[in-house]
Amino acid sequence: MSDTKLFGDGRRPVLIALMSVIAIVSYNNLSSAAALPDIGDDLGGISLLPFVITLELLTSAVAVLAAGPIVDGIGARRTFRVAVTGFIITSALVAFSPTMWVLLGARAIQGLFAGAIMTVGIASIGLAIPPALRPKAFALTSSIWGVMGVGGPAIAAVMIATVGWRGIFLVNIPVTVGAAVLGWNRIPDRAHDAEDQGFDRRGLALMAILTAAALAIASYQPVIIAIAATVVLISGWSYRRHSRRVDNPVVRIPHLVHRRYRLVHLTSALVLAGGVGANSFFPLYLRTVRGQSAGLAAFGVLFLTVGWSISSYISSRLQERWSGEWVSLLGVVIAVPALWATGVVIQFELEIVAVYGVFFWLGAGVGMVTSTGAALLQSRTLASEMGRLNAAHQFLRTMAITFGIAVVGAITLAIVDARTGDVEIVRNVLSGDGVVVSAEVFDSIGDAYGIAVFVMAAITTAAVPVAVGLVRTRGQRVASAP
Repeated sequence: MSDTKLFGDGRRPVLIALMSVIAIVSYNNLSSAAALPDIGDDLGGISLLPFVITLELLTSAVAVLAAGPIVDGIGARRTFRVAVTGFIITSALVAFSPTMWVLLGARAIQGLFAGAIMTVGIASIGLAIPPALRPKAFALTSSIWGVMGVGGPAIAAVMIATVGWRGIFLVNIPVTVGAAVLGWNRIPDRAHDAEDQGFDRRGLALMAILTAAALAIASYQPVIIAIAATVVLISGWSYRRHSRRVDNPVVRIPHLVHRRYRLVHLTSALVLAGGVGANSFFPLYLRTVRGQSAGLAAFGVLFLTVGWSISSYISSRLQERWSGEWVSLLGVVIAVPALWATGVVIQFELEIVAVYGVFFWLGAGVGMVTSTGAALLQSRTLASEMGRLNAAHQFLRTMAITFGIAVVGAITLAIVDARTGDVEIVRNVLSGDGVVVSAEVFDSIGDAYGIAVFVMAAITTAAVPVAVGLVRTRGQRVASAP
């Protein structure tokens, strides 16, 4: 009987450790978005604000790829120990950054350890939890995002109101220390049939170049876009050739494009790009256009994450009766209209309650797609490939989030710059020091953000035919999956 319960058969310590790992990454992500307005006010460099999040996500994506084969080779436990130790150190570096450029560098290093932590967490579910219980396990880990969605903005608001934005990142340290204590000896070790297959340094370097260039495509400068697109094509072609010549490439191309996996990847990526991209600049919109205080604006990220966590739990229950493919389609059908509605309420400045409501609605769709997709993917692979496949999936998800945030930021700030002639004027709005700012500035910020959300809604709409195609791939599960 105990095997039918998620916390049965001695799994409780492992699950507590995994929840702590997820809490580390979720708090760091959520608090970063809430801190953007005050970072811009304190350090300046308003045009660089999107990179406070996207740089960390970029290096996190690369670290996810590196951590996948490491987890398969040396085991999740040892990878976890290195990752949490590094995260503690880099959180302190971020908190005490004196300039915007130092902050960006520290965030880039922090992302390396955050990516490794996330890979360990997701892979450990596949290593420690039976297949029938994984939907519940992913719902449980998603609920941590919901808990941190409530607690994270509350902590951020208190920190901003008392010690400032730096306190937001200092909070990472005790959270990470607690997770390290819980998980140090409880995170599962390597799969019994896994082998240390070496480390593909050249492949990782090529993927890092491709990833950085892909992010640069989101720039609004035509010359940079052209150069970046060329680098993406060249590095992608080079990596494909490289992966065919080595026995154990850092990313196995079939893990990205095989018919068992590709539609699962793409469905999650499209929905995450739209949902998280729109949510990332929501606190800035609240501080400027809606004139809310720093504390209230920090709570802005709450609504998407609460909807995310609730729908993750609902999706786990739905998967007891429906296939994961159908549940994913349902999530897409929820998320796409919600994103279009988000653009409408922002563009027409409807009541703030309506704005909060559409973000909750959007979070419900995102949560259903992502938690279901993670469980579905693990049902289509073997334990010996769990690290690499989950790393590939997490890489694509992180790249999608990075791209979404970059696009929303680039469009928003480019339009403000074009209309006002100086994007740094946003800093005057954020400072609240009695600086007189014209109504045109507020209108430009609101219009720009609304247009950016509409662009992401158009991109995310592509998830509908993808999810329909995913339903048609039912029966692609691996009979011997763990």
